[in-house]
Amino acid sequence: MTSDMAAQHEANVALVAQRVELGDAPHVPRPLDHLVVVPRRHAAAVQTDLVALGFRVDGVGRGLRRVRIEFSRIDAADVDTADASSQQIFDVVDRHGGEYDGWSGYLAADPADAPEA
Repeated sequence: MTSDMAAQHEANVALVAQRVELGDAPHVPRPLDHLVVVPRRHAAAVQTDLVALGFRVDGVGRGLRRVRIEFSRIDAADVDTADASSQQIFDVVDRHGGEYDGWSGYLAADPADAPEA
């Protein structure tokens, strides 16, 4: 997990490059999953902030002191979009003493490459 946007940018660059090698069309929007870990006392506020940014909370795992929040949003998977989303998430978790664990999502094909019917 990281709370450093520079390190997250490097992770985003590497992840997008890996996904492109596997055939992903990064400009195609699709659901992308994210994970943060925050102090238990801030979990509700973090969820509220994430929903206000257009994310959907998909799961909450409560520990003794920390809470894992899984959430998603439909976004493109290119570096610029990943960096912008990551920055939004960092802004939220930094206010609440949490950490961002990154993003994932399925590979998407370019609709322009689909055969004509």
